[in-house]
Amino acid sequence: MLVIKRGVRRVLRRMGYDILKVPPPRVVRPAQEPPAVTPIWPLPRDPRGPSDDEVRGEFARHKFWHYAYEFEGGLSFTTRHNNPGLDTDVAGRHLQRFRHFMPYLMAACGGSLKGKRVLDVACNSGFWSIQCALRGAEVVGFDARAELVEQARLLKRVTGAEGAEFRQLDFWQMSPEVLGGFDVVLNLGFLYHVPKPVEALERTKRMAGEHILLDTAVHPAPECAIHLKWEEPSDIRMAVDEGVVALPTKPGVELMLRHLRFGGWFEIPARSRDLPLDYLSGRRASWLIEV
Repeated sequence: MLVIKRGVRRVLRRMGYDILKVPPPRVVRPAQEPPAVTPIWPLPRDPRGPSDDEVRGEFARHKFWHYAYEFEGGLSFTTRHNNPGLDTDVAGRHLQRFRHFMPYLMAACGGSLKGKRVLDVACNSGFWSIQCALRGAEVVGFDARAELVEQARLLKRVTGAEGAEFRQLDFWQMSPEVLGGFDVVLNLGFLYHVPKPVEALERTKRMAGEHILLDTAVHPAPECAIHLKWEEPSDIRMAVDEGVVALPTKPGVELMLRHLRFGGWFEIPARSRDLPLDYLSGRRASWLIEV
């Protein structure tokens, strides 16, 4: 049998192909579906915070907003993009995403984020940081764009989410020496904006003590692969610098997780049709990862 296998492999190699054994993933799927968790929405207003007119003025001062926001009392703001994606401007997109993957993170943390130290990678205007801080977590969010850090700090003032801190920092400068250690790291909507996804995941692993929540666009091909494309900073949803970025397939993501020797992981299943189109069409996926 071994001789036959070697013969088949020689023939395939002459044709430009090969046979490789891919080990099975370390699945750590929970024994049962977690209870639903809803976002804190509309966002609360701190009575010591800015007035309605001041909030309107601050939102108007920024030309682009990646997230739509609604606050108690009826104050609301839409997304604003220079180059929107297929469903980027759907007002409830971030709320659908929250209901999709946050229940699994909350369950893994014992049902509460209170007392957890959470890092929000490339935090944008701070939606995820604020949600975690309002649940009792100590949160550090960072982004490379100064205007996004300003937006996040505005959200903190409006909501009174004192547990959130925001810094301007390039991802490749992120380290435990600079930011400290964290129980949970949120890597949401970032991995496909960098040219070196393995290194990005390795750096993310260094920051996390317990769990990583990974949410990323993926290439729909079934193979273990990384699709390269060119990206320019034409919008706040794009990479901060122009250049090549890497879009992994789902099997490619899982192979990278195995390579980096994570304790375990599973892809968060789509439990509802109430999801953004890119999740339903297999162009985006989420994983809960044990460090």
